[in-house]
Amino acid sequence: MTRTALVTGANKGIGFEIAKHLLQAGYHVLVGARDQERGETAVHALKAFGDAELLLIDVADLQSIDRAVATIKQSYPALSLLVNNAGIPGDMHKVGWEFEVDELLTTHQVNFIGPFALSKGLLPLLIANKGIIQNISIPIEPLSFFNAFAYQTAKAPLNVMTKSWGMSFEKDNIPVEIFAIMPGAVSTDLNGNMTGDFVKTTAQAAEIIVNYVLDDENHNGQVINYDGTLSVYS
Repeated sequence: MTRTALVTGANKGIGFEIAKHLLQAGYHVLVGARDQERGETAVHALKAFGDAELLLIDVADLQSIDRAVATIKQSYPALSLLVNNAGIPGDMHKVGWEFEVDELLTTHQVNFIGPFALSKGLLPLLIANKGIIQNISIPIEPLSFFNAFAYQTAKAPLNVMTKSWGMSFEKDNIPVEIFAIMPGAVSTDLNGNMTGDFVKTTAQAAEIIVNYVLDDENHNGQVINYDGTLSVYS
């Protein structure tokens, strides 16, 4: 049976490249996008690499998530991989206390609440298919060169979810893996297409991300840096 994956935010950037790599690995890929025109354009390009199909979903909208979950349960019951890729950084240069509450609510909705709701909704299918939830995340420790308050505070609960769910999956013998990948600095439109010796292309980042899906190793509960080291919180 062909494996089916959903990649959110797959119409551009890292998500597009993740979808491409999964297609090349033989997956049927649901290209998650919130805009139909941009989604259809992406799917047209991705069809050159395999069986790509558009799934409209806006992770900032719980009703949109519910509709997507219902569609997948009805039409794609073989789903075995969810890649929670869609995200927004907020203002990465603003000092923490300068944010308005609404700004933080928006970043938390997209980076954590949406992925949580989508993962929860699809969990019965993923259990039935012994599937994988892969979260795309970032380091949450503020550093002198990376102190992105809204972005980090919104991704932190995604990392906690990864470790918490992973612990519960193992404890209760639930046949699902959940793990997070932090691909490091990647040139995307979220950061103004930054450049530098340490900056990866979206294709390089996607290769790192997808390799962890395909390596047949158990990464349950892990938050993994781009270099393979694990993030440990105390």
